[in-house]
Amino acid sequence: MDGDPGIICYQHCHAKKKIFSFIFHDVCDLCHADISDVELRVPPFRIPYPFKGASHEFNSVVIKPSVGDFLNSYENSSDLHIGVTDTNGCVFEYNYSGKLKSNGKDWKQCIAIKLSSNKSSSFQRYWDEVLNETFEQECWTPQRYDSENYNCYTFVLTFLRRLKMDDLSPFIADKYSFCQHYVSPQARIAAKYISLYRQLKTKSVIIQ
Repeated sequence: MDGDPGIICYQHCHAKKKIFSFIFHDVCDLCHADISDVELRVPPFRIPYPFKGASHEFNSVVIKPSVGDFLNSYENSSDLHIGVTDTNGCVFEYNYSGKLKSNGKDWKQCIAIKLSSNKSSSFQRYWDEVLNETFEQECWTPQRYDSENYNCYTFVLTFLRRLKMDDLSPFIADKYSFCQHYVSPQARIAAKYISLYRQLKTKSVIIQ
């Protein structure tokens, strides 16, 4: 996956202590016993990387920091930017420069939200048709952009409403409802990963 640093987790000598590192060692980082040929409480596994490359996440809503990336520069106070991908992984977005369609080169580390499990070709065509129709509206101009009231979320929510999917309706009335239901759960998972990653950049091992 794009940018996955590969955080490893395992348990050896303590049932309530998890050991995290970028490299699995032959010696337990907690009790210093040789573990090269022993059965561990929890064998080493890779912590799932919560970020995706938008170009590989088709028919999804994608989110990234407005400036920088999640792993190295994101803070709780940072602004987030949101867009939508089509069936080919192209990203459609709206910002202070107006509307933009790209191949996702600036979206290599994002949170991807899949809003439907429908993978049929008819649904994909429908998604793309509505997305393109929304994108072609003349309202997405730099002049109309307002960071508080008419922004990237306005574009994405307009598109989602035009999809007319009953399952989405309760959660796309406004930015708050959408974020509470779809963004916050994934953001919490991402925050834990970011915290681990940044700690491991300064320490070789973290024990929790």
